[in-house]
Amino acid sequence: MLEPQQEPQYAASSPQPATSNLQPRITGLGYSVPAAIRTNDDPIFDWLKEHPTPGNPFQGYDQRRVLSPDEDLMTIMIPAARRAMDDAGIEPSQVDILLGFASISPWPDPNDLCLLHERLGLPARTWVVPLNNEFSNLNAGLVFADALIRAGRAQTILIAVAGNWTRHVDYHTVQSISAADGAGAAVLSLSSDPTLWQVIDQCTLTDSSNFGTMFTQGTRYDINPPIGGHSHLWSNPVFHITPAGFTAFGSFGGKAAPAAVLDLLARNRIQASEITLITHQASQTLLTAWQEAIQPAQFIETIKQFANMTVANIPVTLAWSVKNEPITQPNLVLFALGPDMHANAVLLQRQQP
Repeated sequence: MLEPQQEPQYAASSPQPATSNLQPRITGLGYSVPAAIRTNDDPIFDWLKEHPTPGNPFQGYDQRRVLSPDEDLMTIMIPAARRAMDDAGIEPSQVDILLGFASISPWPDPNDLCLLHERLGLPARTWVVPLNNEFSNLNAGLVFADALIRAGRAQTILIAVAGNWTRHVDYHTVQSISAADGAGAAVLSLSSDPTLWQVIDQCTLTDSSNFGTMFTQGTRYDINPPIGGHSHLWSNPVFHITPAGFTAFGSFGGKAAPAAVLDLLARNRIQASEITLITHQASQTLLTAWQEAIQPAQFIETIKQFANMTVANIPVTLAWSVKNEPITQPNLVLFALGPDMHANAVLLQRQQP
């Protein structure tokens, strides 16, 4: 039995709401990509080259980072999270909540985010909350973490997002050209440093009439006669796009979605010429359309060297930019596009370092 003066190991600290000086800010960033590189001349794309698709919207890739057969989501997710925590100067014992998503985990549930909790040695009191909202996982994590810290429900929140979609595409479909793997992480905690990014606002545009036009599912194979009482088998889950999904890719993704950014800027009285933009990067086709529609002062992309890291596009590009393409504007917009379909834009601000 614990002595009266002892405190159980799972007891949380006593978080306090943000004050005028102490505000929730991004105090740490980190990313990790696999060492293996897949280029456009890789034999895995031979079938697609022999069967070209007219009007293929998936364009703009030179290299993709790909998990090797002996690697998994933890191979990239652990170092990304540790780098973010080191950048923030925190220990695992300080993490109150772990948000994010590991896509695609070996099991439908629990998500591998729970395994990350164990591998990082986070406290028993740390709540693990998977956010399955491809591909705005980081955006949601930032908005939720900011609100939780402001409400005094937590002091330090780790967000970690990773994707292994090179293993979950059919290489007889054009979307497979874009697939890459990667992981990114961020720490939100109370800080008085005005040069650190702070969540200001978010805007979402959802067109659920497109639900079911893009989805991830295994392929069903019927067995007749049944074997062992089973009348069908399933393949590993892969990402599907229906003909309606390809139409929505252009109509909603390319044309309608930028309204989420433009509405966000108008609401906050900010000009596009005053922002840096980091986006989801499914295709150069979308990136070009978004740049023309929004016209930001700075547009940071990593599509040529990292391709489409799916859920990890935004967190990896954000962390990568720190040393490789520093953000020049005091306003940063993170712009995500999801297959349900939804578009989400999050506005961050800081004083220039």
